[in-house]
Amino acid sequence: GFSALMSRGPPGSVPRAGNRPTHPGVVFASMGCCQPREKMDEKVAKAMYGDMAGELAAPRKKKEAYCSWCYEFTVHFFIKESDIWLCDTCKGRTIESKKTSECMARLEGSGKTGGICAKSQPNWDEVVEKKKKIFSKQRNATKVRYELTRESTFRHAASKEGLIRPFLLLASMSEHHRALLAIQLGWCPFIEEYFGDAHEEAWQLLTRKGKGLRARCVRGLGKLNPFAGQLDWVGILNHVAQTLYVPSYMSWSDEFTCDKMSRQEGNAESALVYSKKVDVFEAELMEKVSKQQRSKMNRVQVCTVAQLMTSENLRKLMAMQQARGVERHTMSLYAIDSCFLQLSRDKTLAKGQDADPVEPDELARAVVEFLSNKLEGEEEAFEEAGLREKPLPPPDSILHANFEPLWLCLGTLGLRPHSTMSRVLPVIVLLLLQKEKLKMAQLDLARPLLPQGSS
Repeated sequence: GFSALMSRGPPGSVPRAGNRPTHPGVVFASMGCCQPREKMDEKVAKAMYGDMAGELAAPRKKKEAYCSWCYEFTVHFFIKESDIWLCDTCKGRTIESKKTSECMARLEGSGKTGGICAKSQPNWDEVVEKKKKIFSKQRNATKVRYELTRESTFRHAASKEGLIRPFLLLASMSEHHRALLAIQLGWCPFIEEYFGDAHEEAWQLLTRKGKGLRARCVRGLGKLNPFAGQLDWVGILNHVAQTLYVPSYMSWSDEFTCDKMSRQEGNAESALVYSKKVDVFEAELMEKVSKQQRSKMNRVQVCTVAQLMTSENLRKLMAMQQARGVERHTMSLYAIDSCFLQLSRDKTLAKGQDADPVEPDELARAVVEFLSNKLEGEEEAFEEAGLREKPLPPPDSILHANFEPLWLCLGTLGLRPHSTMSRVLPVIVLLLLQKEKLKMAQLDLARPLLPQGSS
């Protein structure tokens, strides 16, 4: 049991798999109710179960080792389809290190060679220490307000480039979330000089050459055209909306009720920290993602969620969010569906057909963690909703970014792991979730110094 676990890793360490029995056969595992294959199309089943879409059997190869992406001792799963490994904690692509068996190397490009083994770099201990120090800092609303209001060259650059809104949303996130997004976009944040500076981290996430959000939203030939202007925030949202929801044979107005903004109008609106037009567009895009996930759930799952939502725990939680101005609809529903799918998957993996049902207090707790902004004092607010206590990962673990429900959502939507869109979409979703998290903390992007609701 436990001692066996201890004896396998380096002395005194236990792999961090977030107290979840991760399904061995899965890249994006996501699992529903007792009739998992009721009307689940094949592509989705494949995304959820990998090569075992037929039967939940044969566990996939796994390995416990340090990860060169997140610098944590974790479980890595072998992904047969793409012949690489995946760190279960940060979802980085890994490969066996040629230098040491106690660490998996990170694959930074899209290929399968040239992994970088962090453990054999001379600065391993230094990086681990720096990460621990920065991740363990207490966060509170005052500090977030400071990041939202302070001046910096990066803030000015973001204003100039029409990226001020996503810049401030990123700067107001927890370090854990920003680090996780860097890994999703394809680089290791902990070794960067600027790690720990919220503004420079936010700027890099948006504009890093070839890998930042903006670069990952440029299509085909645009990459080669030196005169194609760089995308602003509306340009990025247009790209994601169009790629995911407006197939080439449809027109924009068939899919979206808000008008598509022209380049010029997009430019003007992107220069604003708060724009009603952009706000409406973001909400509609988020609703599309939410509805698409919902459309992949089977009848049993949809009914179960509807039932859970009438429970006292979830009603209290939603009332609390609404009182703070959170758009009940899209965000809460998206969070509830995503967390429900993750919990039911974990239970199914642990016990198969005899899995216990998802309990209301358990779901409410998962939703709270998913929507948490990691601020002091958040807990008290949530205790009112009667949530169950849960063991938390160590403060210096990237597991605090609670990425699992979102990772599963990518699989449910049928995206290929580490494809461009499955690197871009989590950034977009977390940005839009961040907007609601700020409301929960009574912070307003447009007027961070005033509590929300005051004029």
